[in-house]
Amino acid sequence: MAMLAPPPPGMGAENQGAYRDDLNTHMVCPDCKIFPPNLIEDSANADTICGDCGMVLAQRNISYESEWRTFNSDEGKGDDPNRVGEADNDLLTSTNAGTTIGGGANASKETRRLKRAQAAQQDSKADKVLTNAYMIVDQWGERAQLPTRARTTAKSYYKRVFEAGQFKGKNVEVVLASCLFLSCRQHGVPRSFNEMFSLTNVAKKDIGRTYKQLEKFLLSDSNQNMANIEAEGGIVSRDHGFKSTSSTTPDQLCVRYCSQLGLPFRVQTVAQALAKKIPNVPGLAGRSPLSNAAACTYFASHLMGVGQSTKDISDTVGVSDATIKHAYKYLYAAKDQLIEEEWLGIQKGTASDGAPLVGDVKNLPTAPPLGA
Repeated sequence: MAMLAPPPPGMGAENQGAYRDDLNTHMVCPDCKIFPPNLIEDSANADTICGDCGMVLAQRNISYESEWRTFNSDEGKGDDPNRVGEADNDLLTSTNAGTTIGGGANASKETRRLKRAQAAQQDSKADKVLTNAYMIVDQWGERAQLPTRARTTAKSYYKRVFEAGQFKGKNVEVVLASCLFLSCRQHGVPRSFNEMFSLTNVAKKDIGRTYKQLEKFLLSDSNQNMANIEAEGGIVSRDHGFKSTSSTTPDQLCVRYCSQLGLPFRVQTVAQALAKKIPNVPGLAGRSPLSNAAACTYFASHLMGVGQSTKDISDTVGVSDATIKHAYKYLYAAKDQLIEEEWLGIQKGTASDGAPLVGDVKNLPTAPPLGA
């Protein structure tokens, strides 16, 4: 039982207040209540025992130390309950039972020879293919600073494709790039085709063509799995199945672009709100989400008085200066309908130099009229 320890006997009243301010939690025997407690850890039974009265205070304690495999059962001394192994990996086709010969850069020649011999005797060729594919996904994910959940989901997509025999004969990197592209969309961290090309060096048209086929397969496979479970009397939630994704919207991209440019959070929220109004702006509704997001970021940063140059935004987004300026002209022409009253005046937050953020239409760069 864990409880807050009482002040030690004999402590003066002037010191008890300071003692009560100590918020550390101590394990004290609720029977004898002796402080400081005399605790005994019984490693054989994983118990914690009071050394004064013998009361068991905790059972089945978890040890966070390294576990070591022993071979007592091989020596004829009976069963060994302490034998442990590596946890199974759901992303591989076989279990991970058995001994794995390790070895790093400083491994001996004999260890490296044994490691090569063990690798040559591996029966699961499928696991070798999957492991190599997962290494590529991890490399891409680390380079693009993608969250772990997006990488794990991309790996699970590839495993389902691999086991079903889909996309046979297609370049593995094309399929992996499509899996990662779709996974990013599923987890709300979408990447544009330009970004995926820069990351994976896979042609945009290949990713665009393959990811649509992949999405169709995953949707069909997910629906089939849920139908099979329901046919056997199980209950599944349709909300947890694979869902079709929509095109990346400008407001989703504004979050990342503002963060990469180091803009204040208030600029990000204004850029997002502005991007959501894009469908109502004539001339911008059918444009690329990248150019619209870049123009909204440019507009919002100048409106808040922390104007970001088109050159910096161009380098971050991957669109030309001329494209940003052309899209900005449409925003500037409709500024009276787009700007909300709460965006004007003193705002919460400060600029990078500590200056307050002040929204003012006069901060916007003048744009030539449309058609000029």
